[in-house]
Amino acid sequence: MVILLMANAGVIAASQDAAPDTWRRLVGQMLRAYASPGADLPPLEPAPAPTALYRAMVRLTRPPSGPDGDTK
Repeated sequence: MVILLMANAGVIAASQDAAPDTWRRLVGQMLRAYASPGADLPPLEPAPAPTALYRAMVRLTRPPSGPDGDTK
């Protein structure tokens, strides 16, 4: 369970600005992965747009900035 929570926290941290609802899709995938056969599951959330995923990945590769915008 801890690993699932950490994975979700990583998705939230990576996509919070560019695709803030991406975590919902991850949780839906997790529910499907651990559901018993024949379980009634809600539909998956739509995938984020490719441009939103790109913005999230670019954000992850940038160095963190300080309070005044300078990188430290």
